[in-house]
Amino acid sequence: MKNLVIDILMKLAKMDVEAKEMTAQVEAQSLLIAALLLTAGKEGSDSIETNINNAVIAATQASSDVVQSDVDLLLTHINRLLAVTRYVDEVSAPTRQKM
Repeated sequence: MKNLVIDILMKLAKMDVEAKEMTAQVEAQSLLIAALLLTAGKEGSDSIETNINNAVIAATQASSDVVQSDVDLLLTHINRLLAVTRYVDEVSAPTRQKM
């Protein structure tokens, strides 16, 4: 019984580490995307946003295996990333104007 509990605790610890690694990876990708969009500039980021939305819509129409709730979840996360980029751009604009 003692070994069973230890085995379960070891598996839970491994799952916790994997979840933290996945979270760190997603956050790093979010920051990278935000930085790329800021680098592209305001005009470029609008175009990128449109292209992303068009790509998601085209992918969902191309396959009948796609579940609408998955598409909604994906678009929610994409829009969150784009909102972060817009926020960072707006907050940093006054700083750039002072230079």
